[in-house]
Order: sequence, then structure tokens, then C-alpha cells
Amino acid sequence: MTDVIEREVKLKLTNKNIEQILEKLKSEGYTIDKEVERDIYLNGEYRDFRKTDEALRLRITNKGAELTYKGPKMSVRSKSREEITVGITDYETMLKILTKLGFNPVHEVQKIRYYIKINNFTICLDKVQDLGDFIEIEGINSDEEELLGFTQYFMKKYNIEGEKLTKSYLELLVGKNGN
Repeated sequence: MTDVIEREVKLKLTNKNIEQILEKLKSEGYTIDKEVERDIYLNGEYRDFRKTDEALRLRITNKGAELTYKGPKMSVRSKSREEITVGITDYETMLKILTKLGFNPVHEVQKIRYYIKINNFTICLDKVQDLGDFIEIEGINSDEEELLGFTQYFMKKYNIEGEKLTKSYLELLVGKNGN
């Protein structure tokens, strides 16, 4: 993924936990990939991403690292925004470069994420530290109506209920911690 419009629906699970959903998907033969992710969010000395609704994220996983720019949200029905991502081999040096350029770490989000691919969609089951269990259904460069329709189908098929959110995990954590 380099430069895409990512559309996603995020729900805080209310009637099931991740383990129950994983068990059902495994029993149906789906391949599930697990990642431990540490997201370091940065803010600029000369550009305040809180005011521009953008984000700059350095993600470190058990498979590597990447730097992502996220543009402002483009919809109120789903969490849709431009994302530009580049893989990096040395996140510590990248963080040092960004800091020298005036982009400083401000928040960190840690989670365990399970990825499941179904058709043109990625289902992410997330255990987010200090926030709980979530499901994100993502469609890369997909039509918003198609994403919303698939989300409704998936949630009904697996009897999953949740509170629909348009805020990022970062926004939820900042709101919870009041900073």
C-alpha cells in the first residue's frame, strides 16, 4: 500500500469478544494473521495535525516498520481518508530524522491485530491497550456503499453488535486520557 483512499468502518464490540469471533472464522477455514503493533504518532513543530485532521504515524510490528501520512477524513458515514505509506527498515533512525525535522512523538497506541481477508475487504480484529476490543472492516479504494453493504452483511452473518465510531484509536485514547 503506497498511496490509497482507505475506507473503513470501526465498531467497538458490545456483544462478543475477539476470541469468539476468531473461533467462528477459524472454524469456517479463514486464514488469520496476527500482528503486534506499536503506533507512534507524531505532531509537527510548524504543522499541528490536531488542527488539520491529519496524522503522521510510525508503525512497528513483528514483521517490520512503516511510516504513514493520513489526510483529513473525507466522509461522516465511514472513516475514509487518503493514506500514503512507505516501508522502512530502521525505525529508530527514521524517528531520529523526523525529530530533527520538528516532528515529535506525542502519543502511542499498542494493539494486537488479527487480519482476515474476505473478498475485497480486510477484517481487523483489534485488542487495543486501554480501550478494549474493536472490529474494523476496511476496503482499499473501494466504493463507500459497497463497504457499508459488506459491513452490514458481515455483522449480521456473525451476529456481531457494536458501537460505530469515526474516531481513530489515537483520538479515543486522547479523549479518554484528556490530553
